[in-house]
Amino acid sequence: MIGILSYNAGNRTSVAKALQRLCIPTKQVASCDELSRVDGLIFPGAGAAPSAMNDLRERGLIDALRGYRKPFLGLCLGMQLLFDRSEEGDTECLGIVRGAVRRLPDGVLRPHIGWNRLDTGEYVYFIHEYACFPADPAVTTMSVRHGAAFCAGLRLGNFFGLQWHPEKSGRAGDYYLKSFAQLCK
Repeated sequence: MIGILSYNAGNRTSVAKALQRLCIPTKQVASCDELSRVDGLIFPGAGAAPSAMNDLRERGLIDALRGYRKPFLGLCLGMQLLFDRSEEGDTECLGIVRGAVRRLPDGVLRPHIGWNRLDTGEYVYFIHEYACFPADPAVTTMSVRHGAAFCAGLRLGNFFGLQWHPEKSGRAGDYYLKSFAQLCK
């Protein structure tokens, strides 16, 4: 059973529907106790870093997320919150991945919305105004170019992140979600 983190940000419903369509069982989780009862966790994302971190803090989830030892997948804002800091509201994030989240550069269309091609060749769906810049480039598993190149996917131990939305990305997204589900078994 894969948990989908329930907090005041995120696109939980569309992630849950995509997993249901793929016959992957899920459960909404909102507490430390519930985190321990799932085989892996998806940290969905849509919203603002400051309010999302405040909600996680109020729910007492910060330490539980930092110490999570099962497969963990952060999507969009969920990936950004894995980093040390975000320029969005000068927010201290979870600090699991060293690096910063910065606003997309001036001169590019913001937010970055729509289909874009990863360096791996697949077209996937993005919607974001901030991008992740890991301190260690070796954690980057895929990148994308929108004005400049930036991290579109990462892995650090059991923590995975995608700047794009697999639940909206057709075959490429389905493949990634199925692979994550296999990892959680």
